Amino acid sequence: MHPVTLQNKTIIKVLVLLAIIFSNTDVLASADALIKKHQIPENKLSIILEDSESGERLISINPSTTRSPGSVTKIFTAFAALDLLGEAYQWRTDAFIEKENNNKEIVDHLLIRGGGDPSFSLKDLEKLILNIRAKGIREIRDDIYFDQTFFRQRKKSTAKFDKSPLRPYNTMHSSLIVNSNKIDLSFNLNEQTGKPDITPLFLPIGIEIENNLSVGSGKCKDFRSKVTFDEKFRKQTLTILINGVYPAQCKNLDHDLAITRTEHYFFGVFKKLWLNSGGTINGYYKKKNKSNKHVLVAHVFSEELSTALEMMLKESDNLTARNIFLSLPEFSKRKELRNSRKLLYGSMKENNIYWHFRNIIDNGSGLSRVTRIKAESVMSLIQEIDQGTKFSSIKSMLPISGVDGTLKNIYQSKLLRGQLRLKTGTLNGVRCLAGFITTKSGNEYRFVFMHNNYDEYDYDLRSFTTELFNMIVTDSLT
Repeated sequence: MHPVTLQNKTIIKVLVLLAIIFSNTDVLASADALIKKHQIPENKLSIILEDSESGERLISINPSTTRSPGSVTKIFTAFAALDLLGEAYQWRTDAFIEKENNNKEIVDHLLIRGGGDPSFSLKDLEKLILNIRAKGIREIRDDIYFDQTFFRQRKKSTAKFDKSPLRPYNTMHSSLIVNSNKIDLSFNLNEQTGKPDITPLFLPIGIEIENNLSVGSGKCKDFRSKVTFDEKFRKQTLTILINGVYPAQCKNLDHDLAITRTEHYFFGVFKKLWLNSGGTINGYYKKKNKSNKHVLVAHVFSEELSTALEMMLKESDNLTARNIFLSLPEFSKRKELRNSRKLLYGSMKENNIYWHFRNIIDNGSGLSRVTRIKAESVMSLIQEIDQGTKFSSIKSMLPISGVDGTLKNIYQSKLLRGQLRLKTGTLNGVRCLAGFITTKSGNEYRFVFMHNNYDEYDYDLRSFTTELFNMIVTDSLT
């Protein structure tokens, strides 16, 4: 057997290099052919596909173009939160009374200070109330005060993004919010009256439903285009006005919305639970900051950050993303967007994530026309999640095709189900995906897909991505 000479080693290296080049050329040609087949303008796309083990890049189309990422932004928010806050971070919600009322059954006021918990639920508030009642307090003689100063960032109108203020995805950040301001409604067509009955799963005190629906032609899928939701506030009562034509073929339907009056909603929930606990209350709510005149009587902690991150990534929850993003300056009193941006950008650079000066993250949720990121930066982030240990939990939090989260009802075929772990990003004119792909043969790939086209177009992007994934998963993209 002849020994391998230096010359032979050189020849082998050249042959391996040529094999990789030609292999990559074949893959890229297949991707280009697929793009042409679906008549998608290539300048509207950025696609990166690389082998997780070798780092070999199989597809690289417009990797340096800056685009709107939609909710793919949330991966950056999750990464920075784990880096800066740690997975065990918790938010805290406090209840205070005035010192002069300490150890009394009747207090003049109760002050609740929010700590930015985005997942504060009905059960959490019930627990806080039981802790307060355990102190012997049974009556609140006057108003409840809400301290909303944990976040300093001013709120913009929830209708600013798309003129749909009651859609849950538009719920704004808040230092103190319960149940995400949600009202879950059940619509059932009453066969006796011929009209739809509307039943709320839970309705806070001070919120009413005004059902002005008529019944007409149409299917359940027509519901959102035929039914409108508006708010009317008068004399401490918020009325949800429901108008339009309910589709006759839709026997029952569930629909949720989120009201815009955060403090009114919180007060209504508090009052309902407080009365259920046997307490009494006589006033309404006011905004007031905690002072040295107040003494702590009860508090509750949220679940750990990792739970909120999974909710944010799996379900693409915007309120959770906004509150996490604003919580990044943990030890700063100036919890504002600009400080959060500065810290997130710093986190990227400290962890050697490719970060370009043209990258902009607006509010951490991706629900923004301002946020712009290069595909190369997204891939750099995916690489660090894949290769490191500190951020590896993010991979398990991503939606799984045909199984859960925002991919539960997408890519459900026998071939693709369970093979994709991808964060979705969807806005008008924006379709993005980023994460990980496992092939049927067991190969692992990192993947970034960004499509921005704000003009009208008739090509079917879902068909394109489905065919692309089929080729990747079957290792036939050659």
